[in-house]
Amino acid sequence: MRRTRPWRRTAAGLATAALLAAAVPAASAGTPADTTRPLTDSPGRAVTVTLITGDVVEARVDGAGRVLSAALRGTDGQGTDHAAATWQDGKRTYVFPQGVERLVDAGLVDAALFDIGRLVADGYDDAHTDTLPVVVEYAGGAAARGLRPAALPGTRTTATLESIGGAGLAVSKESAADAWQKLAPSAPSAPTTEHSTARTAATAATGTVRKIWLDAKVKGTAVSGLGTPTVPLTGATTAHRAGLDGSGVKVAVLDTGVDAGHPDLAGRVAASETFVTTPATDDRTGHGTHTASTAAGTGAASHGTYAGMAPKADLLIGKVLDDDGSGSLSGIVNGMEWAVDQGARVVSMSLGSDGDTACAGPGVDAVERLSDKALFVIAAGNASLHGTVSTPGCAPSALTVGAVDRKNATASFSSRGPSVDGVSAKPDIASQGVGVVAANSGGRGAQAYQEMSGTSMATPHVAGGAALLLQQHPELTPAGLKALLTSSAQSTDAPVLEQGAGPMDVARAVSQPVTAPPVPLLGDFAYPQRNLDPVDRTVTLTNLTAKDVRLSLRVEDVRGDDGSRLSGFARPAHTTVTVPARGTADVPVRIDPGTRLSAGAYGTVTGRLVATGSHGVRVTVPFGVHMEVPSADLTVKGLDRHGDPASSPSAFQLFDDHRDTAKRYTLGYPEPGSTTIRVPLGTYALSGLLMTRDEPGDIGSVDSVSQLYREKLTVSGDTEVTLDARDARRIAWDTERPSQSAGFAIGLALGLDDSRRLQAGYLTTVPSYVKGIYAQPAHGDDRLTFLASARQTAPRAALTVTGGRVLDSLPVQKGSEFDGKGSAPVTYIGKGTDANFAAHDLTGRIALVDAGPGGGNAFTWDAAARKAGAAGVLAAVPESEGRFQLTGPEGIPQATITAADSRAVKAALDRGDVSLKWSGTATDRSPYVYNLARTGHGSIPTGTQRVRDRDLAADEARYHVQGPDDATYWSDVKVGLPGIPAVWAGGTTLPLHAPQQRTEFFSPAGRDGLTWTTLMRRDLSPYGSTAYDGPRERDKGRTTSQWYKSPYGPVRNTYGPPLMSRVSNRLGFTIAPVGDAGGHDATLGMNDYGTRQLLLDGEPRNLVSGTFDLPQKKAEVTFRQRWQRRPGTVDRTGLAYATEWVFTTAASDQGAQHLLVPVLDVPSDLRNSRPAGEPTTIGLGAVTDDSAQPATLRKVSLEYAYGTESTVDAVTTWHEARATPTRDGWQVRLPGDAPAGTFVHLKVTLTDKEGARVSQTMIRAYEVR
Repeated sequence: MRRTRPWRRTAAGLATAALLAAAVPAASAGTPADTTRPLTDSPGRAVTVTLITGDVVEARVDGAGRVLSAALRGTDGQGTDHAAATWQDGKRTYVFPQGVERLVDAGLVDAALFDIGRLVADGYDDAHTDTLPVVVEYAGGAAARGLRPAALPGTRTTATLESIGGAGLAVSKESAADAWQKLAPSAPSAPTTEHSTARTAATAATGTVRKIWLDAKVKGTAVSGLGTPTVPLTGATTAHRAGLDGSGVKVAVLDTGVDAGHPDLAGRVAASETFVTTPATDDRTGHGTHTASTAAGTGAASHGTYAGMAPKADLLIGKVLDDDGSGSLSGIVNGMEWAVDQGARVVSMSLGSDGDTACAGPGVDAVERLSDKALFVIAAGNASLHGTVSTPGCAPSALTVGAVDRKNATASFSSRGPSVDGVSAKPDIASQGVGVVAANSGGRGAQAYQEMSGTSMATPHVAGGAALLLQQHPELTPAGLKALLTSSAQSTDAPVLEQGAGPMDVARAVSQPVTAPPVPLLGDFAYPQRNLDPVDRTVTLTNLTAKDVRLSLRVEDVRGDDGSRLSGFARPAHTTVTVPARGTADVPVRIDPGTRLSAGAYGTVTGRLVATGSHGVRVTVPFGVHMEVPSADLTVKGLDRHGDPASSPSAFQLFDDHRDTAKRYTLGYPEPGSTTIRVPLGTYALSGLLMTRDEPGDIGSVDSVSQLYREKLTVSGDTEVTLDARDARRIAWDTERPSQSAGFAIGLALGLDDSRRLQAGYLTTVPSYVKGIYAQPAHGDDRLTFLASARQTAPRAALTVTGGRVLDSLPVQKGSEFDGKGSAPVTYIGKGTDANFAAHDLTGRIALVDAGPGGGNAFTWDAAARKAGAAGVLAAVPESEGRFQLTGPEGIPQATITAADSRAVKAALDRGDVSLKWSGTATDRSPYVYNLARTGHGSIPTGTQRVRDRDLAADEARYHVQGPDDATYWSDVKVGLPGIPAVWAGGTTLPLHAPQQRTEFFSPAGRDGLTWTTLMRRDLSPYGSTAYDGPRERDKGRTTSQWYKSPYGPVRNTYGPPLMSRVSNRLGFTIAPVGDAGGHDATLGMNDYGTRQLLLDGEPRNLVSGTFDLPQKKAEVTFRQRWQRRPGTVDRTGLAYATEWVFTTAASDQGAQHLLVPVLDVPSDLRNSRPAGEPTTIGLGAVTDDSAQPATLRKVSLEYAYGTESTVDAVTTWHEARATPTRDGWQVRLPGDAPAGTFVHLKVTLTDKEGARVSQTMIRAYEVR
């Protein structure tokens, strides 16, 4: 069995730009009185994520935070009712519901709202929160406090962000779909729709939404070890000798809070405020205390050795990161606004995002709008790579700080410029960020200090330096202060994209007579630039003294984006300048964009304007010029199978493995079926997914989906390319038993093998109403992996009316279908109102209704038809051609038909009686299901594939119910290939009538390593439980499976990770809340609850998260887990369990731990019951989780009890049964003396030869009937 690392919560979104190196000494903590913790879905396993649109994504995430599978369930819990896209771009996996991609493309909606891995890592999955935090910005800077919450159903304002004209909102997941209708921005050039009309009424109350962002979390860590002080290396000692210590200057530190009682910070905190859920500003991570003391610590605990930059500055502490090191964008913006309101002149922010691709967002906007009041000093980040200076540090007005070591060499981890959008020269300055020693939160005496590394450490050095200069020059504006710091930086040979102006030099700054601001974007030139004339761009020098200053001018260190040195690109227009006393002088810098550049030099060209004068005066001005890489306009047009412009949601993907990029675009804006983008010259692979609707002219539902692919598209100038769905051929499967499509998936990936670089791909789920999928054949591209799949059931009922016309019908989703064979007369009643139903004699007849405004819906029709005694309902929208589908209740059979069919039936009724005949099998009663896939490596296969049952994996699946009533379950199957996130094999969740036994066929794994994951739900609520089997490779042959069979208890994970795993001295657990006797692990449902508790050598320990520290030496671990289904549900069996594992572990026991998992086989029927008066022989055994093999048990005991109790603690009297060994394990024979109408409870205790033990109590293991 494949093993993965144990789950550990990983940071995503904004992360503190901070920390590398050694471990912090652990703070001691008392053991809480109650160490039990609520039972939640195991981290790092199956999750559901409700998106901002209200759609629900089913996903599995491994222990490293990678998304193994992700697919859309739909806004009402139903399988997707449209073609939804799963897009993988490197390590990120996005799921885009229909219609949102164009909003993302237009820059109106944050793509992070659909980044499944990021949402899970931030704790925004449904198991951890019932709201989704977002930041909404309004056009024209509409005041957020003017919002009327009543106009935004299902939202709660969490923050008023006046600086950006926005608000932080918590969107209820239950009401997300309604909120989305009001919040969603309108796409440019989008046609008027019902959606946009619905939003108009709310616009006056809410303001027009400009953009919606994920209110992403932030996170920090800590490191230790002591070195020499770094403050003296900044030149601060000279300022201190001059009497500068920061007195009278307020410096805000927005971080994890502060240990205000630390000797270095005692009495230095003037004000504090929290912007996270914790009520106090105490620092429990150490990050905030370290940065605060670097900026303004007194060094009292070291007799001044480790004093900060400005030891008498007044600290304002804003806790924007909580005790686990995470916060939110809205909290950060609120903290920025608070700092300015408190009078901060300098704001230190050691945080930044590692996931953005554009320099935009609430943080950037807040920096720009507040920078007239304070200087925001922000970390560049620790991504180390080119082009990774992200938000909010990439903001033009921010003073962005890179990190250097004690020799002023750029730290290996420090993020290099340009900004993430590839345009502006950043960082602006650098400072000490390697091995920085500062205050240790909670530490005293020998533990008073710790050593950390990161741009987080460099940032407060610069913030403290700014405080010293403000004390000297209180008149300076934030922009003037920034200019003084950068223009006085030390000379450096490092590129601008590493250190900006250079390392901070406070000693020079206190005597600097002339300043000039950095210019991150001195010019921006579109390709082609060769014929452009030189242009002069101005840099303004400011004289702070009472004497004129004459300076010599030169440009130094001009480099291309790739670091290559350039000549002739930039020079000062004059060689000297005189800056008047207390005045300014403009210096033209002549840029020659026509300079011949190598291919790698295009992008951000940087340099430094250096002005020198007498007495050692040196003014450094870093600048950047954006030279667009050789580019052209690419117009992609899509034609559907009618030859018309392809319909929404058609899209295309552009793959560039030379530059290691992949992007996805929607088709149709601003022109139908066409999109124009700007791309670098080069060779691409182009893929398109085109929708064809029922009728020409974009009429009706999607009839087919076509996959188009071009291996090689060369863009050497403006280019237009047409993808034509008529070039694609049908993909279909001919099964041995009669079958009909119930949904598809189709897509491809490029370079997803571990040895390749690109790692990008997409798969689109296609719902059951789509009649077919097509693909353009391709061969010879070894980068390509193609996958198409289908789910097929016994043919649904064909509907035929008198005269032989077969109706083009669709069943009502979630409703009852026509089943078997039958017939009934048809009566047309007009609009489907209650009055019209009541006005006709519909006993035993089919009601033909007109749907549309004022015509009711499938729910009202069901109630009215039942009351009228109707046998079924047919519905059509007279004004709308093509097919359509509705959602309705289980009840009488209903189907929708086309307007053309409706007109034909009405015309026949005018001539006489008309009957409807049906013949077929309702989907929920299909006795078999085919789950089929076709793959291609280096090719795209098309045509019809003939499949025989003997060539497939066949599983005889038994579906149990928990009582005497029948039930409807809901089935999904995901298909996946190595390296590609698994998606639904069909785009519609299929109903299943239980109890039932049916044959489920699967395409075998073969050489491709094809995997299948089965998901079962007992209801379609977003908060319902989901049971899983897989992902697993299936081989040809027959297997059996049992779903929802009692008794319930913990089971081995069906998807790989061990239940408990040790890495070094850290124990992680990934235990599902509950599983059935068939071994299917399941998530918590809305009616489930429980607890977990861990003991180490008999002592209870606090379970804060999914991991726990262990000693080096051998120790005994006791882990207890309880699960309970709330009494009063419809379930009668499998209501509760309590499990206790006991095992030993030592430092040598790395990886999966030796846990016993009980396996019980009760010979119950499909209703989980046994007849009264008959003895019951129960098979008994265990599997070891670390080996996945049957355990060798040396001690086995089983106790039983009879009764109607529904909780573990309610059963007090137990009887012991004798366990006897068998060839395959153990068995116990229970007497048949349990009264009918009662239940049998079971309790087992198992011990193996290695001493591992498990005890498990199972309530209502089966019913006695």
